[in-house]
Amino acid sequence: KISVLTLEKLKDLQSNRRRLMKALQGLRTSVAELKQFDPSSGKLVEKVNRIAIRGLEKSLDKVDEQILSYISEDQELKKKYDLMLTVKGVGKVLAAMLLVYTHGFNRLTDTRKLACYSGVAPFVYESGTSIRGKTGVSKFANNELKKVLHMAAISSVRHNSELQLYYKRKVEEGKNKMSVINAVRNKLLHRIVAVVKRGTPYVVAIQN
Repeated sequence: KISVLTLEKLKDLQSNRRRLMKALQGLRTSVAELKQFDPSSGKLVEKVNRIAIRGLEKSLDKVDEQILSYISEDQELKKKYDLMLTVKGVGKVLAAMLLVYTHGFNRLTDTRKLACYSGVAPFVYESGTSIRGKTGVSKFANNELKKVLHMAAISSVRHNSELQLYYKRKVEEGKNKMSVINAVRNKLLHRIVAVVKRGTPYVVAIQN
């Protein structure tokens, strides 16, 4: 049985990680914007902020190490975590995040529900006057999870030959690029849920 205490610790660490990332991105963005309008001042601010940026980066590394440490202490969590990492494109941050938000996959075990929660399940907007409208995703999604899943999809399209070919084929067919990326996000979630439920690593299907 998965430890509730471990999940709470992971949740607290992820909240801390989110705050560190926000601070780090804020510093990097302010430096980049200043460099565009005033290169000399931008370089000066970059130099002044260098120590703070390195400090935040080190803190992030420490948080990630502690997250992995807690996961490794729980046999069931570690097994599910390792299974998720067999899906190419799924990284440590996404895997750990999914463990927390699904309570070790004891909740949101249905792929469709998890996709809705992650903000990647497409649905059609409807009104009283139109039967079919524009396809979109839920506004009530977990934005943090959606963002990390989006980055995983982008990485998959670049480095996973199977999903790269899928993306190119769909775009060549005239599909909207963002809708194809969303389809990739859904594919990743389907694969994640499948390996966790099955209890065996992901295996790429052999193309004939």
